[in-house]
Amino acid sequence: MDILTVIIILLIGILGGFISGLVGIGGAIVIYPAILLIPPLLGAPSYSAYIASGLTSSQVFFSTLSGSLKARKKPEFSPKLVFYMGGGMITGSTIGAFLANLFDDSFVNMVYIIIALLALILMFINVKPNPDQTAFNNPLLAIIGLFVGIISGVVGAGGAFIIIPILLVVFKLPMNTVVANSIIIAFISSIGAFVIKLLQGYIPLGEALILIIGSIIFAPLGLKLGEKVPSIIQKWIISILIIVAIIQLII
Repeated sequence: MDILTVIIILLIGILGGFISGLVGIGGAIVIYPAILLIPPLLGAPSYSAYIASGLTSSQVFFSTLSGSLKARKKPEFSPKLVFYMGGGMITGSTIGAFLANLFDDSFVNMVYIIIALLALILMFINVKPNPDQTAFNNPLLAIIGLFVGIISGVVGAGGAFIIIPILLVVFKLPMNTVVANSIIIAFISSIGAFVIKLLQGYIPLGEALILIIGSIIFAPLGLKLGEKVPSIIQKWIISILIIVAIIQLII
């Protein structure tokens, strides 16, 4: 691994970590397409979709771990919400990580594009949040978590970029509650995908370490800034990131 690759991977990790803290996602919406597209554009070796998903899973695991340690101290943190959706997602992501071996690069990219488009559509559905929402449909949380987890496991994502619009639209939760809990749910979800992809040999340790260092340092900074950013701005940041990622992969 040459110095150019080190710098590129470090910058991708910094960006992913900062974004994960700022809007409560794992950073996969940025990391996955960035690993596929940026290195060859700058003259560094390219990575396959399998390696990109493996590196993404490692970044998501550690950046969400870092962000979760702070997010769980927030008053909006809901253990019940995290338990049921997170439980469904870790089961699903483990299954998805196994299934990913059955598909080629183009299929993995297509899965990513489809869930990103779904997330984008949900983000633009205007639903009035219920600030007094304390009771949840626990079976529905678990079932949705399982489905999202399977898809997330295929591409190595924590799934927060699809969790966020689901919690906003389906469960009508306020943005601050969604951000506080989604990053913890994404961490739980990422455990299965990270472990499986590590065992499958899809995580080159050198690149993963550099990616993780950038993410861990900047995720708390993003989280701190996110506390001062209005929810509508956070919503637009997520939407723009999804659009950019989709366009990059399609082109």
